Amino acid sequence: MKKHITKFLILTIILTAALSVNYLFAAWVGPTQAPPGGNTSTPIHVGSTNQVKDGGLSVNALSVFGGGWFQGGLDVGGKIKVGNDAVAPDAGTIRWTGTDFEGYMGGDWVSLTGAGLVCTSFTYSAWGECQSNNTQTRTVLTSSPSGCVGGNPITTQSCTYVLPMSTQCANAGGSWENTQNTCYFSGTSCLSGWSPNASHSSTIQSTCTGGRGDCWLSPPTCTTADHYRSNIARETCSYSAGYYSQNRGRCKKGPKRTCTAFQTEIGCEKN
Repeated sequence: MKKHITKFLILTIILTAALSVNYLFAAWVGPTQAPPGGNTSTPIHVGSTNQVKDGGLSVNALSVFGGGWFQGGLDVGGKIKVGNDAVAPDAGTIRWTGTDFEGYMGGDWVSLTGAGLVCTSFTYSAWGECQSNNTQTRTVLTSSPSGCVGGNPITTQSCTYVLPMSTQCANAGGSWENTQNTCYFSGTSCLSGWSPNASHSSTIQSTCTGGRGDCWLSPPTCTTADHYRSNIARETCSYSAGYYSQNRGRCKKGPKRTCTAFQTEIGCEKN
């Protein structure tokens, strides 16, 4: 009986071992390529050997230095997609705002394309003179935001053209003095539509002689000064003369008189 039990146990052990070995051989698959083919993919390493990765690669930060596949440092065979974040940028950073590509320089974002960054505010020079086509223009001095282009600056507007004073003066028969903004007419009166401009005028010298008799107590003659197209009142001078009194046989002092320069032009301005 014991022999039968012993044989049964031995047979059971042998059968179990055989089944186990068969299972192990059935689960194992040998190499399909000669070494090193079929090995695990090479990991990204810090060596100097070039590497190519067919799958995607995601990193939180990436720095590229020169001396790579070409001397520029980065060779991209496909597309590059950039976005935007709230991190403070360094000079040389680029981003996509959703409407435009921008680069960070000089402490500000600047459009790289000129699109999407349209000027919205302007400062201007003063309006120029109204032209004969009833328009006047001005120029843009500054625009914002920084680096913007285009926009709708207002550089032209309608106006009512008026002939220049020099032309109006000439049409009225006068002579225009631009530095004085004055139109000079001959004589002492302005034409209709014009009025005197302060004391602007031109004069010539006048010489006056007076008195009577042949007994002069002072020179009987004086000559005025003169001026040309200046804001000066007409010049004057005074003279007086004695006369012989037949009643008493002696010279007496005559009345004091004023001599005034002769006015040739009057300076006028438009009413």
